[in-house]
Amino acid sequence: MSRKKDLFFIEDNNFLSFEQKEFINETVLSPNSFPFYHQRGASTSDDDNSILSHIVKVRPEIREDGETYNSYTGHVFEDILMTFCKRNNIAIKESLRIAVNFTYNNGTISCPIHLDHEFPHKQLLIYLNEPLDKQAKTVILDKDEETILKEITPEQYKGVCFNDKPHYHYYPKIGERIVAVFTFR
Repeated sequence: MSRKKDLFFIEDNNFLSFEQKEFINETVLSPNSFPFYHQRGASTSDDDNSILSHIVKVRPEIREDGETYNSYTGHVFEDILMTFCKRNNIAIKESLRIAVNFTYNNGTISCPIHLDHEFPHKQLLIYLNEPLDKQAKTVILDKDEETILKEITPEQYKGVCFNDKPHYHYYPKIGERIVAVFTFR
């Protein structure tokens, strides 16, 4: 665990069960079995970039009362979140948002610097595929949004968890980058 400049950071490459990896490979990454939907502004309201996304659990800021999952895969992804948290001794009160983002070369270098919520939270990213472009990194910044605290190279099944720090990611120049994004507190 890293505490660089007040950064809570955990990286784990070996937390998924065989069944969870099988779900990722045979459901999420399998052609014609897991729908992705075109989105603009997935990172921030002023984000004009285009991505594909599968919203598993809608963010609480826009969720309807009583709404839980937006996807038939909700319980599987919740289980993946709980597996990571249990293995890494992270307390979790509630999951807030779950999405699977499929990014590709959309003509833009990176998404805007952003926070996923305006309130305290933790974030877990799980890289679901092995991107061809290892430069499609996630970058975590200090509050000043100028100091780089961590650069994360995508690798299949790697999970990285960090606190509510400004961050952004590079779009792959070739191939795609498929990431499960969880926020929780």
